[in-house]
Amino acid sequence: MPKLKALNISVNADLVVFDKDGTLIDFHTLWGPRVERAIDATCASLGWNQSLTNKLTTALGYDPQTAQVVSQGPLATAPISELEIVVATILFQHQMSWEHAKYLASEHFGPVMSALPQPTEINPLGHVHTAIARLKSSGVQVAIATSDDRAPTEAALRELNLTQTVDLILCADDPGTPSKPDPSVLHYISQQLAVGIDRTVMVGDTVSDLEMARQAGVALTVGITGGADKTAELESCADALLSSVIGLVPA
Repeated sequence: MPKLKALNISVNADLVVFDKDGTLIDFHTLWGPRVERAIDATCASLGWNQSLTNKLTTALGYDPQTAQVVSQGPLATAPISELEIVVATILFQHQMSWEHAKYLASEHFGPVMSALPQPTEINPLGHVHTAIARLKSSGVQVAIATSDDRAPTEAALRELNLTQTVDLILCADDPGTPSKPDPSVLHYISQQLAVGIDRTVMVGDTVSDLEMARQAGVALTVGITGGADKTAELESCADALLSSVIGLVPA
C-alpha cells in the first residue's frame, strides 16, 4: 500500500493529481509573454490606443509592469474559452456589438493563447520527470488536471518527457467531462483510475486548485509556491507547501 510524504505529513495514497502550469512548469514564463502577444494582436486588429491594452491587461489579471500574473485572477485560473469572454466584454464596452466583440476575441486573442507551446516556453519547475517517475515506481498513479486545452497540454508533456508516464490527462476542452475548479474533476479522475478520493493527493499552485481538492475530500493538498498565486494565499488551504514537486516523495 503506497504511502506519500510532503514535509512532515504522511498519507496513504494511490493517486496524485497534478495541475500543469505553475506546478510542473513555470506559469509566468509561458503565460505572461503569451497574453501580451494575444492582447497586442487583438488591439492591432482594431488600431486602438494604449488605453484599450491597459483595460484588457487589468481585466485579464496581468501586470505588464512586473510581467506577473495577478493572483486569483482570470489568467491565473480560467480556461481560454472564458478568457475570450473577458476580452469580448471589454471590447463590447468600447461600443462594439457583442457578436463582433466575440468574433474578434476568438479570431485574434484565442489563437495566440491556444497555440502549441514552443520549447522555450516550457520551463520545468525542478526535476519534474524524476519526481513523477519516482512516484510511479512506488506504485502511485499520476494524473494531470489543467485549465489548458488538450493539444498544448500534450505538447508540453512531450517536452517534459512525461507522455508515457502519466496515467490520465483531463483538459478544459475535453468534451463531456467536468472542468476545474469543480470538485467533480477529482472525483471523475479517481473513478476513472479506480482509486478512492480519500487515497488521492492534489498538487497545485492556486487557491482554486486546493479549495477544489478540499471540497472533493482528498487525502492531502500540496501547494507549490512561486506559481500563479501568492504563498500567503496558499497557506490557508494547503496541508503542505513545497517549492517543487520533487518534495513529494514515497514515505
